Amino acid sequence: MTKTTNSKYSASNMRSVLFLVFLALATSCQFGEKKKPANPMIEVSPIPKFVDYRIEKIDKESGPCVQDSTSKKCVLFQIEYPVITGMLEEEVIQRINTNIENDILSNTPVRSESINSIAEMIDQLSNSYQELLDEFDDFEQSWMVEINADILHQEQDYISIASAIFNYTGGAHPNNSQLYRSYNLETGSPIKLSDLFLDGFQTSLNQSAEIEFRMLKEIPPTNTLESAGYWFEDDRFLLNENFAIINESLIFYFNPYEIGPYSLGATELELKLTDYVDLIDPNGPIGGLKK
Repeated sequence: MTKTTNSKYSASNMRSVLFLVFLALATSCQFGEKKKPANPMIEVSPIPKFVDYRIEKIDKESGPCVQDSTSKKCVLFQIEYPVITGMLEEEVIQRINTNIENDILSNTPVRSESINSIAEMIDQLSNSYQELLDEFDDFEQSWMVEINADILHQEQDYISIASAIFNYTGGAHPNNSQLYRSYNLETGSPIKLSDLFLDGFQTSLNQSAEIEFRMLKEIPPTNTLESAGYWFEDDRFLLNENFAIINESLIFYFNPYEIGPYSLGATELELKLTDYVDLIDPNGPIGGLKK
């Protein structure tokens, strides 16, 4: 009896299994196989690179603080700057690296005509500080030099670098400066405005730049620049050579005291190169913008 019951149950169970298999096959034929979800990741093109470089980092202390951590008598150096390592002719690499160091040194509190490297700048400031301590035993004010520089933009014909330089060697307040510079990858030389534009560009470029400057500073055209506190000679706006080429723009920087008192701070001014195509030298580093 048990055997018959089990046999009937097995047959019924088998029919159910066969029905489920058939249903699965029918469903597969009717709706097709499930497709795997598409990969949502979008492939991003790499940013073009025209030089290889590394960041040189210097973190150093000098003075009595080196032997005594509780001493307030110290010179602190925190420095980072790019060093070109490849993808260019060796002579060009050396020239760019030398120019990068010289540009930075020109904005530090040293006698730049007597030094040729950042290492020599560190030695000179350390020696000057020690001479001050030797003369004034009770002097306890620390000095500091902080430099942060890096490549902001690369193109086939040039690279552009920004350097922020902070130093304090006594006085009412520390000194801050910002240096923008672009370097020609064929010659290794810093790029000047005269390398970018056709002869006679100065009047037109400066007049247009003054409009941008007035808009930035909210100085009406009926007011003089002097009335707003700025020191331009004969009250005529003039661009400086502290600029870099970044994303089809020229970024200019006027440091404190350069065109006005410390209270007015620094000024960063952007000129879109697409607005000055007629002035661009087709044979210069940005000549491709004329095409």
